[in-house]
Amino acid sequence: MNTQSVLDRLSALADKSRFTILQIMAKGAIGTCCDRIEAYENGCCVADVVAVTGLSQPTVSHHLKTLEKVGLVRKEVRGPWTCYFPNPEAIDELISTLRVELYPSENCNEGGCCP
Repeated sequence: MNTQSVLDRLSALADKSRFTILQIMAKGAIGTCCDRIEAYENGCCVADVVAVTGLSQPTVSHHLKTLEKVGLVRKEVRGPWTCYFPNPEAIDELISTLRVELYPSENCNEGGCCP
């Protein structure tokens, strides 16, 4: 993962509303306004997030678009609804990259960075 991608994801997560949206998604599907998302999918639609957070629809749409742009959520159209789902692989990749970049001593045995 390149440095710019790390910074873009961290910047997206630095916004309290976007971080809260991901926390909500991590806890499971919100009582959805549509029947397109199963409880096990941890998804939501914009109206779900509006109902839970009290943020306006345009604000929620903007936050979800920002999270999607950096790969932290994925978008899927289901009938008339656009549903959003967390991307745990992207979060794992970010954490792994931070660990390698910020704690290189943990990787000494793997990369031979230590004498």
